[in-house]
Amino acid sequence: MRKSLKRLLVGLTMLVSLWVGAAQSQAAEELAAAAPLTTAPAGLNQLEKIFVLPSSFANGVANAASIQAVTNPNAPHTQAIEVNSAKKQLGGAWSTDANRLDLNKNATIKLWAHFGASNSKAGDGLALVLQNDPNGTQAASSYTKKTIIGETMGVWGVDNDTDRTEAAALAATGIQNSWALEFDTYANTSMSFGDAGSGTSFDAGIKGQHIATGYPGSANQYIAQKASGFTLIGIWGTRRFFTQTHIDPKPSQNLTDGQWHHLTLQWDASAKTMTYIYNDVNPDGTENANPVTHVEVVNTDAFHSEDGKVRWGITGTNGSNAGNSLVVFESIPNLVDAQAAVKVTNLTKEKPVTTGSKVKAKDELQYDYNLTYNAGQQDWENIQAKLDLPAHVTFTSAKVTYANGGEQTVDILADETRTLSFELAQALSKDNPTAKITLKGKADNVSVNGNTTATTSTFTSNNFATKTTAPDYTITVDQLIEVFLIKGGIQTIAKGEDAKVTGLVVAEDSEQLDNDKVTVYPTLNGKALPKFQMSNADESGLFTFTAKADELNVGKNTLEFYVIDDDENESAPATATITVKSGALGFKTVAETSRFKTVTLDGTAQLANRDDDWNLVVADERGTGSSWQLQASATDFANEEGQRLPGKLVYKQGGTTTTINGEGTVIDSHKSTSDTDNYDVTKQWNDEAGMFFETNAGAVPGAYAGTVTWTLSNAPS
Repeated sequence: MRKSLKRLLVGLTMLVSLWVGAAQSQAAEELAAAAPLTTAPAGLNQLEKIFVLPSSFANGVANAASIQAVTNPNAPHTQAIEVNSAKKQLGGAWSTDANRLDLNKNATIKLWAHFGASNSKAGDGLALVLQNDPNGTQAASSYTKKTIIGETMGVWGVDNDTDRTEAAALAATGIQNSWALEFDTYANTSMSFGDAGSGTSFDAGIKGQHIATGYPGSANQYIAQKASGFTLIGIWGTRRFFTQTHIDPKPSQNLTDGQWHHLTLQWDASAKTMTYIYNDVNPDGTENANPVTHVEVVNTDAFHSEDGKVRWGITGTNGSNAGNSLVVFESIPNLVDAQAAVKVTNLTKEKPVTTGSKVKAKDELQYDYNLTYNAGQQDWENIQAKLDLPAHVTFTSAKVTYANGGEQTVDILADETRTLSFELAQALSKDNPTAKITLKGKADNVSVNGNTTATTSTFTSNNFATKTTAPDYTITVDQLIEVFLIKGGIQTIAKGEDAKVTGLVVAEDSEQLDNDKVTVYPTLNGKALPKFQMSNADESGLFTFTAKADELNVGKNTLEFYVIDDDENESAPATATITVKSGALGFKTVAETSRFKTVTLDGTAQLANRDDDWNLVVADERGTGSSWQLQASATDFANEEGQRLPGKLVYKQGGTTTTINGEGTVIDSHKSTSDTDNYDVTKQWNDEAGMFFETNAGAVPGAYAGTVTWTLSNAPS
């Protein structure tokens, strides 16, 4: 009894020891699996919107891939796809329909890959695949009885039939209508009889871990081989297997070094080339001068795509080793379509500020950064704004206004005079498509003019980045500028003379004001005259202006000047008074002799109209608004013998007939409309108005003459 008890105790001890060892091994594996997430670089999130991770593939194998949150504090808002983490696993992720690659357009994909931390226990690796397989997001290598063959990496054909002789039959078990870029972390190089049919020969002739490309669904990808030997029952026999054609293999790579490796893929639609650049960026973000690069013409006919679009994604396998493989996507096409723009406004002047503009010191300014989300497979979230701010401007407030009405206040710290960095509180999406960042401030009171310099601001997130540049303009000095009239400020001139005025522009303590930087704005009697620029040929600060005679009114004229320099400093006006002496009132033209038309006497009264030789023009040069009256008087009309003509001289106007006799009678009046006013009296006459001679029935035929006297008087019209 005692011996049996001892044996029982020993067995229990061994059992406990084994259990403890298994627990430690599991903990170590979990720690190793978690380690890449703590060092992962920054990349995309919202991966569930752009990739499909099926629960199982069309071959019936469960999908080992999962989306994990990166725990590196230096890579916030980043997710990784963990493809495999244990033995005998198949993992993969495929692009959604919206995230398919359009081969008709150029495209770039950037990602980071972690292939594991042990060369001796490495899994089989990862493949980046373009495909148009009928199985879509469930496409994978077709396994028999769900047995994982590691060398397939989930994309190549399954070489598990020792009687298979046709490469086409093997190609049918790979992903169809596809092209793959493999990162093979376990070289399968056996050519032995014993390993035939176990999927261990694809890499024969290639040394170590390697990178290569190929067409998994093409028979040309595979090369039939055979080996002979004794079976387990001692019979000599032949077994069939296949090696693989690798396009431009890159052997002897150190993939499973526990580091993250950067990969850039560039698709050139016109050349139909895919360029991959491996290790172009170091884990610390610096550029690697010696990346692995390959440019390959891809046979797009192999995809059999009617619209030129193909699904793309990552597949990977672990065979007997528990390699840990992960991918972080840095950028892919068509994730977010957004844009940024900036507008600057001078609130004081109420006008836009553009490149080359000038803004007066102490003017109020507003910067509006407008972010617009147009479309995308993901929301534009976790946007990091970095606003480079202009020189010579001090901002006092910053606010973000979103399309949904939400607002965010941004603090401007004292040390943020040139850069303002913050994260937008809301994501932009189709439901919340815009954000306006408004900064308000004031131009500094500079002592000399200073450029703000063009300032570029960036708006970045894990899935999109854009930038916009604010204009470079000049903050100008707030300079007191004055204008004085030193000659001709008060003057009296005769009508018809020009008036000359000399001004002096003074800007105290100015080191940058030359004549040609000053523009003079004259105004005469309230009417703006053409502005003019002062000349450096004149004495410093002096200008001369001549008011032309035909621009001056008779009487008092007011001539004002104000000046503006190139920096928008404006003076108060200086005023000159110019008095133009009035001219005379008189007759400009008087006909010496005028006639009435001949009448035929018939014993009745007759009315004689005028001939065409009547001419009487009054000239008034006394100034606009002056008025006068015209009187007419006449003697009797008589022939050479002194015989008087029976009748009278009459003036008709507006239906009224007035007799003109020896006493003066007002027949016209006028108010001048200009300083030189010529008024044609007779032009107002016609067949019903003007001077006429009316004879009576006792008139005797003959030639008669009389004298008409015209008298002008300075009187109200």
